[in-house]
Amino acid sequence: MNKKKTIAIIVIIIAVGLLVAGGILVYQNYSNKNRIVTSFNELKADLEKVIPLNNENSNAPVKQTVTGTTTFNINPLLGNSSDGSDIIINNLNSSSFNYQYRLDTEAKKMYLDGSLVQNTAETLGINFYQNENISYIFLRNIFDKYIMINDNDIFTYLEENQKAIDDINYIYDKVIESLGNNITSDDIKVSTENNEKKISLELDEKRLNEISNNIINDLKNDNRAKEILGENIDNLDTSNDSNNSDSKSYLAYNIYLNKNDIATYEFVLNDSENNYSIAYNKKENSFSIKENDKETFKGVISTKDNATTITLTSDNTNIGTITISENNISANIIFDEATNTSLTVNINSLTSENTTTTTADIAISSSGTNIDILSLTDIKTITDNVANFDNIDTTNSIDINNLTETDMTTIQNNLMIVLYSFMGITM
Repeated sequence: MNKKKTIAIIVIIIAVGLLVAGGILVYQNYSNKNRIVTSFNELKADLEKVIPLNNENSNAPVKQTVTGTTTFNINPLLGNSSDGSDIIINNLNSSSFNYQYRLDTEAKKMYLDGSLVQNTAETLGINFYQNENISYIFLRNIFDKYIMINDNDIFTYLEENQKAIDDINYIYDKVIESLGNNITSDDIKVSTENNEKKISLELDEKRLNEISNNIINDLKNDNRAKEILGENIDNLDTSNDSNNSDSKSYLAYNIYLNKNDIATYEFVLNDSENNYSIAYNKKENSFSIKENDKETFKGVISTKDNATTITLTSDNTNIGTITISENNISANIIFDEATNTSLTVNINSLTSENTTTTTADIAISSSGTNIDILSLTDIKTITDNVANFDNIDTTNSIDINNLTETDMTTIQNNLMIVLYSFMGITM
């Protein structure tokens, strides 16, 4: 083999090697960028498993009447005669809130009758009636007419609730798509921490503004996105005035990979002097908050026997638990570990046939002594397929836009009389 041929072969080998190395580098850069972009959808899916944000709402018509009473029992020792809080507590303890709620989504009618009763006498009452797109409000003992609000279509809002979820998902997808089109491999950093691959999308103030403006422009150019977000999106200023910014602040989004599976999602905000982060760890199903790389708060979620428990820690010290099951929510939050001072909340719900009884108790425990703060009991009866609106007469009404200054003064004065009376103040 002559010398020229040998040199040619070496050049070819080097060229092929460079092409392969360059291809690997390009692929890795693309792969890391693509992994960051696709991780946003994985994060959304993982969070929806923990916090069901996307539950489908039934479009089946609802027709029912709910009648109930809520009573309070506040510890009188919490009152103070110097500020009058003792009178308010005693008045609340001798009061009950009675209510009746009627709903017929097919007829687009809804009615609420609420009454605060003290020692069998009504202190304050309200009637709210929704008839298709018109709302009527009657304040008993306050104003002698129904206040009418036109074009207040509550039912359309309720019907569009599922559509709103679809719209949010569409905007989210468009934002992620635009983000993927606007970030470059220069925005991506790759490292290794605790034997896990860390891929970071790190944006300084200038790049964050550039990308944000591009995302806004992409949304403006999408007809459905523009329809969802409304005309206000056109008023958003996308001019970039941070080109010469020398700020060292940045926003980072990090994913930590165990093999190729995401173990942790993390958002970091650095303001030049401090950094703050919030992270979700899939393996231990936990949320954590850090300040300057020191964990200040953590919640670990576990599920057993149809009950979900959230264990809370602060600065690596246990501060309590929250447990949620089908008929019970309980919480114990520790304020001072040295004196074993904690707040206890317990909410129980029991249903028998069509009656549901809910009790809530709040207490403080300190050095082995329990002090009851508040007890609440709500008893309600639900009657399905019944919602009668025949006895509602709104002929004595006034449009809210036609209320005079005299009317407003009457409402204000009567309302103050009721409130002052409840607080034991004589006008």
